[in-house]
Amino acid sequence: MKMKNSRRIGIILPSEKYEKLSKKPDPDIKKMVSLYEKAAMKHNSSLCFFRIHDLKRGKKVIKGFVKANQGYKLRKVPIPPVIYKRIGHSRHDLPLLQSLRGEGKILFNFYKNNHKYNMWKIVKLNKFLAKHQPDTKMANKRTVREMLKKYKSLMIKPNRGEVGRGIMKIQQKASGKWCLYYKNNNKWKKKYFKNKLPKLLLNRIKKPHLVQETIDLAAYHGKPFDLRVSVQKNQLRKWQVSAIFVKVAKDGQFLTNMGQGATAYTLQQILKSHPSLTLEKIEKKIKTFAIKLAKHIASHKKNMADFGFDIGVSKQGIPYLIEVNHISDYPAFSIKNGKLLNREWKKVFTTPIDYACSFLS
Repeated sequence: MKMKNSRRIGIILPSEKYEKLSKKPDPDIKKMVSLYEKAAMKHNSSLCFFRIHDLKRGKKVIKGFVKANQGYKLRKVPIPPVIYKRIGHSRHDLPLLQSLRGEGKILFNFYKNNHKYNMWKIVKLNKFLAKHQPDTKMANKRTVREMLKKYKSLMIKPNRGEVGRGIMKIQQKASGKWCLYYKNNNKWKKKYFKNKLPKLLLNRIKKPHLVQETIDLAAYHGKPFDLRVSVQKNQLRKWQVSAIFVKVAKDGQFLTNMGQGATAYTLQQILKSHPSLTLEKIEKKIKTFAIKLAKHIASHKKNMADFGFDIGVSKQGIPYLIEVNHISDYPAFSIKNGKLLNREWKKVFTTPIDYACSFLS
């Protein structure tokens, strides 16, 4: 039976994931879309997968992948009435996305600015949440020097960036000297200095960067960890915590990004034998904190349906917001060789479809 377009949801994928749906699908992408499809079938709905640049202003149809008897086939279909965006966008895409909304399409995860410092300022507007952010400034020669006087360890990160690329760290050593940790040709390097800031650092912060105090993260077997907390709108159009992924840094490293070699665990795996942090207390604290964050940020960004918060937990069990991800790459955490690594992570794929289906006629 042919599915009516009024019951179809559009999913905008990154190009690399879209390409893996053609020919012989990548097993991890195949698993991801099968979870989406099963959720849609539950609501008597179907899906169409396409890229952001497949959309053309004024066009009523789109070429995208739809489920066929065997795998996924490219088909021309009317642009779906509800579109769930699973990719970031640039300012050049804004007129196109705005035109879709002007035509009456419902578009989720549409925003105008996801710069890290802008997010920090939004969160700072809430007195409670502001206490759970690291001290942060836009990086320049003056602000870096000011922060070095206040803290013994700092993080320098691009104002826009993903998977930990371009992040540097400055740490004071016992000798009183400072050490700048940075990556060059994918290898970590060190540069020591005392008073004069390294030229390499000054050159990098000519482009917009943040300078932040370093949160003394809790550790797992001596390796720092933080949490990716998925907060999504559900079928009742309420915010819920769909999953918590724990990202544990590689041996000898301080970055917990999956793209930098971190490993994903469940919170239960990490805290079951932790000497000072108990699962029940931390889980409740994190969920309450994450929901407050989502509600507050969504009051400033009306079209968001999905946040991936990077939340650090101090050694005293205090949660700190490290970063707000508008688009979270959940397959990187939860799927390997075509299999879901943990059943409790399934919700990050089914909840968006449940929410989107609540808008279908």
